[in-house]
Amino acid sequence: MSSSDRGQTYWQTQKAKAEFSQLLRDSQKKGDQIITYHNQPVAVLISKKRYDQLTRQESSLLEFFQKAPLPDLNIEIKRSKDLPRDVAI
Repeated sequence: MSSSDRGQTYWQTQKAKAEFSQLLRDSQKKGDQIITYHNQPVAVLISKKRYDQLTRQESSLLEFFQKAPLPDLNIEIKRSKDLPRDVAI
């Protein structure tokens, strides 16, 4: 049997090994499962869905703008041709 603390479920290593199938099911249904060794947390089993959320690649700036809600908006950005100001060093 596993123990719960503040919404997190803890499994002793021996129990996690003996009840691995239940540990897998709990990670999918109840969330992250913490595995302990000598009463110290040493590992966390998470669902594949949670793993995908944590490792999702952020889109590049180009992809962000390509997915913008107004892709047909023509914005013309002009760069100033003025010379930089003088700076005393």
